[in-house]
Parts: sequence; C-alpha cells; structure tokens
Amino acid sequence: MNLNTKTLLLSFFIIHCSNLAVAVTAEEKIVKEQIKAAGFVPAADLYRNPDESLFDLGKVFFESNKGLSLNGNISCRTCHQDKFGSADGIPNAAAIGGGDGATKVGPERLMNGAKQLPRNTLAFWGRGAKGFDVFFWDGRVDFSSSKKLTQFGSKIPSNDALITAVHLPVVEVREMLDEDDFVRKHKVESVEKSKAVYQAIANNLRSVESKASQDLANRLNKKPQNLEYVDYARAIASFIRSEFRLKETKLERVMRGSEGFSEAELKGARIFYGKGACVTCHSGPHFSDFSFYTVPFPQLGFGKNGFGVDYGRYNTTFNTKDLYKFRTAPLYNVEKTAPYGHSGSVNTLNEAIVAHYDPLSLVSVDKLNRFDRYELAKRLGYADSTSRVGYLTPEEVSQVASFLKTLSFDKDNLKN
Repeated sequence: MNLNTKTLLLSFFIIHCSNLAVAVTAEEKIVKEQIKAAGFVPAADLYRNPDESLFDLGKVFFESNKGLSLNGNISCRTCHQDKFGSADGIPNAAAIGGGDGATKVGPERLMNGAKQLPRNTLAFWGRGAKGFDVFFWDGRVDFSSSKKLTQFGSKIPSNDALITAVHLPVVEVREMLDEDDFVRKHKVESVEKSKAVYQAIANNLRSVESKASQDLANRLNKKPQNLEYVDYARAIASFIRSEFRLKETKLERVMRGSEGFSEAELKGARIFYGKGACVTCHSGPHFSDFSFYTVPFPQLGFGKNGFGVDYGRYNTTFNTKDLYKFRTAPLYNVEKTAPYGHSGSVNTLNEAIVAHYDPLSLVSVDKLNRFDRYELAKRLGYADSTSRVGYLTPEEVSQVASFLKTLSFDKDNLKN
C-alpha cells in the first residue's frame, strides 16, 4: 500500500468518524429537546416550602412514635426509611403493631407482628414541591384544580395539599390508630367527629413532645394549649418538603450539558419518548401527569376492597369510569423504591415496565382461583396502558430502565 493510498484511507476514516459523531450528537440533542418539551425542570426550581422555619420541629413530630400515634407506637418515619428509598421495601405496608421502626424496619416489622395495609408504601420524593398536588395511590387528596377533592369535603383543614394529606394517615385505623373504645366511638363518616380525634392527637403530641410543642406555639404566636393538629401538620409538611426535596440527577447534568448519556441510556430515552409511549403519562416536571390509569399490575394482598380486590380511584370518586385506576407514579429515584405497583406486586424496575404492555407474563394464570381470574380479566378490560404502550423486547426494556436510572439521586447527594 503506497503513501497516497494510506493518506486517502486515513482521510476517509476521519471524515466517517466525524460524521458519526455529529449524528450521535444530533440524536442526543433531539432527545434532550423532547425531554424539555415534556416538562423537565431542574430540581432546585421545583422546591417550595412556605413553612421553612418549622423544619426542625417537623422532624421531631415526624419521628414521634408515641406522640403522633394516639394509641400505638408508630410514626411517619417508621414506614418512610432512607434505607428503602423513603419507603419501607415491602409489598404491602407494615403499619401499627410491629415496633417503632427504630430497631426493626421494613420486612422485620412485618415479621414482628405489624398489621398489614392493602397498599404499597409510597416514596416521599418531591412531595409538596411545585406541581405536586395529588396524593396517595387513589388521589384522595387532589388539589390539581380549583375543585379540591378530599375526604373532608368543603371543610378542608388547609389550602395546602401536603398539609391536608398529612391529616389522613394519623386517623387511619390499622395504619397509625389501633381500634380502642375511643376510636370506635368516633369511627363515623363525619368531619365533626374527626375533629375530636385530631384534637386528641394534638393533645397527645403536646404531652409527649412538650418542648417541641412549646417551640411550635412560640413560632406560631399561640399558647401551647391552643395548638391544633393542623399546626403540627404544617411542621411535618415542612420537614417532608425539605428532607425529601428532589436532588440533582444525572439527567439534570445531561440536560445542562456537563455530562452525556451512555449508549443504553440514550436508546432508553428514545424509546421512552417514542415507541414506548411512556411520556404519554410520565410527563411534566415530576415525570407524572398526576392523572389516573389502569395498569394491570398483579394484585397482591387482601386489597383495599377486600378479597384481593382494589378499585383504586373509584374508592375516591365513586365513578365507575375510575374502576381500577391509580395515579401515574412519579419517577424520580424510582430505581431505589422497589417493589412497584399499588400493591407492591412487582419486584424489579424491568418487570414494572413490562407490566404496562405484557401483564400476563407476570402472572401464572393457571394457578389463580376462579375469582382471581375473573378480577384479572376485569382489570385487563379496563386497562389503559396495553392500548398505549408498544411491545418492547427484553433489550429495549433494559434500555428504558437504564434511562430511568438517570433519575436517581447520587448517594453523596441524598442528604444535601
């Protein structure tokens, strides 16, 4: 091979590689434009905390086992552990009766006699941030429009969705309340009756956490004996907003231009915003449209409606069009919040993706009893996801999972 031929081949190789680099850069640029158009916002821009000054007191009340639970030994922290990505790491939440969460957490509490709840513990990341105004799997606190939807009807305790949401777990029997004579007496569908329970919880917190309660009263310009549960809820909401604020992710650095996607992440993003149609529901700054859809995850446990049945959003709206619908899951830090689905029936991120278009692959239909098969058929009939999401190969599922992992917080960033 003479010198001219070598020079020609080298020139061709350089030109070819340059064109390839431009093509890859152009593809990533298009994907980034799609991500921005779908509502991406840097984490710091989403943070809001109108009661920032109550953060330190909120931590005390958030972690007060004997104070927050009127007649048990459980707090918010019991089920929302850093070890499990701000959840509890088990399919159905382990609530009252399994210990305080200080020495035993997650599965250990379940084995220690905790009463089970019918749904999976939700992670706390971004709760109460800008645009995050729909809470719980069934949206029983929904402030996404001018018509605020809650169990309180027109007598909502606060115009802040997160503060209102903090009112519900503490009065949920089996969750943070045991059923004693006082609870049975007040277990009536009445906002007026609930006020007596809330005041009892406020009085209990004032007794158990006397110093923090005195400080709370001082900051709110109240006398300690005049503190109401809503005052404590404000502090707890402040702590949740700050402690579980969204952190910088690899995706944010990619969007800023200081880091690039790996090949698998880029392919996954292309599927997420294209063939997979994931962005149809997982849009907006929290990667959720906060709407409600039927994704036929396998049902695990006794279900909100008993006998292995959970009607989802219907339990809130009583509209048959909402049967089996659940809120679109926000996706920040999703890699670290397994198991997935409203009943925690799916263990891995890949399986959670598969459930959207091939749910039968996750169920041994031949091992279901007749009633469970009947319920599964109904959920499939109501399913939204199977008609929207295209078929993905196992390799494509893994690529989507790779993209979703760019929404994880770095270990060093979790406490920043």
